[in-house]
Amino acid sequence: MKNTLRIMMLACTLAFALPMAVQAQPCTPSYPAELHLGESACIQVCPFSLINFFLVGEDLDGAGVPVLTTHAGCNLSNSNCDVECTPILPPAIFTLGGGQFFGLPTDYAGYNDCMEIVYRWNHDGFWEIEIFSYCQGCFCLTFEDQLAAEVSSFDAVAGDRQVTVNFNTTSESDLDHFNVKRDGQLQTTIDATNAATGHNYSWTDANVINGISYTYTLESVDVNNNVEVLGATNATPGANGVVAQFALDQNFPNPFNPETNISFELAEASNVSLRIFNLVGQEVATLVSGPQAAGRHTVSFDGANLTSGMYIYRLEAGEFSATRKMILMK
Repeated sequence: MKNTLRIMMLACTLAFALPMAVQAQPCTPSYPAELHLGESACIQVCPFSLINFFLVGEDLDGAGVPVLTTHAGCNLSNSNCDVECTPILPPAIFTLGGGQFFGLPTDYAGYNDCMEIVYRWNHDGFWEIEIFSYCQGCFCLTFEDQLAAEVSSFDAVAGDRQVTVNFNTTSESDLDHFNVKRDGQLQTTIDATNAATGHNYSWTDANVINGISYTYTLESVDVNNNVEVLGATNATPGANGVVAQFALDQNFPNPFNPETNISFELAEASNVSLRIFNLVGQEVATLVSGPQAAGRHTVSFDGANLTSGMYIYRLEAGEFSATRKMILMK
């Protein structure tokens, strides 16, 4: 009974907070049951409405992470979005790690003051989308593309006469293998797993010379032999961990459960702070606090006592500071 009263009071409070124009007319959401690859649809939402539907792409919907674009209103020419309605502004950027209401680290989410849009690969073998709105009006949603491979991290870690290349995918499909090139020349091929939830990969290049800077490029090659460049990064191997710059690497593996490694480089001895924060800015762990020698350092982080989700780690070393995101997935 008490929970029911709390929910009723919250609903009344939120309703009074809405602009009067939003409350003036009755509202019925309108959206498709399915949005197919290459198509657009006019999505009409109401205050506090929750809608969901499927994204239908290639290869039984499993052809990689959907690429979505949005536009305020539904007056785009030559599309299914030519509808008279009140334009509202939807989120335009979607990132892995969940949103405010849908917090799963495997969700792709975007949100603003008007709504939250989330899409995910579900266990029934479909990409699904959910939209929770505070506003009333419409926007155009287009299912632009599907990425054969979505890479969340790609790093080359320098050592003594070796460089270790680490990369993590969040989705794969219809891939044959990955190419790792050094200064434009193919060094190795790595078989793809084609897991819808992605995979962690690592390869060590032991044919390098200390003190020389190398550029590593990662490519995906699909089953039809189409090649896509996924990223590039630099590394300079050195004896005894000698480095020439300050840097904070992407943790590996990422996502992780429950342990991961965080590496950083110090060009000179420094007073170092390496801390972990949740998304509301609360510090949840301190990994390093105090003087550290110049060179490369790697520390382990155990998230066994934390809940699944996205976290921030921040390095401060003298005047240098850097921040990166990581995902704990239990």
